Amino acid sequence: MKKIQAPKNLSELVYDSIVNAIVEGVLKPGQRVTQESLADRLNVSRLPVIQAMQRLQAEGFLIAVGRRGVMISVLDEAFVENLYGFRCGIDLISAGLAAQRTTPSVRDEGKRIISEGRAAGKANDLPALIDADMQFHGFIYELSGNNFILDSMETHWNHVRRVMRDILTVQKNQQQIWNEHSAIMDAVIAGDVCAAERLAREHVENASEWLQQEIWRSHESMTKSQKAVLT
Repeated sequence: MKKIQAPKNLSELVYDSIVNAIVEGVLKPGQRVTQESLADRLNVSRLPVIQAMQRLQAEGFLIAVGRRGVMISVLDEAFVENLYGFRCGIDLISAGLAAQRTTPSVRDEGKRIISEGRAAGKANDLPALIDADMQFHGFIYELSGNNFILDSMETHWNHVRRVMRDILTVQKNQQQIWNEHSAIMDAVIAGDVCAAERLAREHVENASEWLQQEIWRSHESMTKSQKAVLT
């Protein structure tokens, strides 16, 4: 039986809007937000905002800051390590299964996705790059034929989108990422299970390592700045 796709209620639409603002950097890490300010910006009543904010806190996009209310969560190394550790297993399995289900239509669609991703990179179009990246991974997950993979990744999809924005903001990462995507897709199209699994694992590990290093450098720089103010 297929799931019934019911129309989204207002609190879900508010949730989507806030998540997109976080992912796109409109709402920045560490920024304080209130029910009133979000309701005003979205032109809705406070109730759906309260419901959306409760869900966002439960999922880790918002964190409580005592009497100051809530703020947009800041990515840390442990979070990225855990998220990408989870992704590493999922992506490895997905790529291997996808390589067992390749067809001529898979080749055509895969080449189209790679082409669009490279075009977005040349245009330095960050929103299009994020969309293309999500399309690539979504294609592999769906091609795996395992609904548990799709359901599991849907739960974490917005966290992945947020992290991917930070990675893709740096232009030098864009070409490397799409080179890796292209290699994975070639292995899937060729039906090479071992290569697809290995390349998918390395792709996630490379992204995780880079982002953790950037977070560490950012924290080090902030600490030095704070010390300079005190001296």
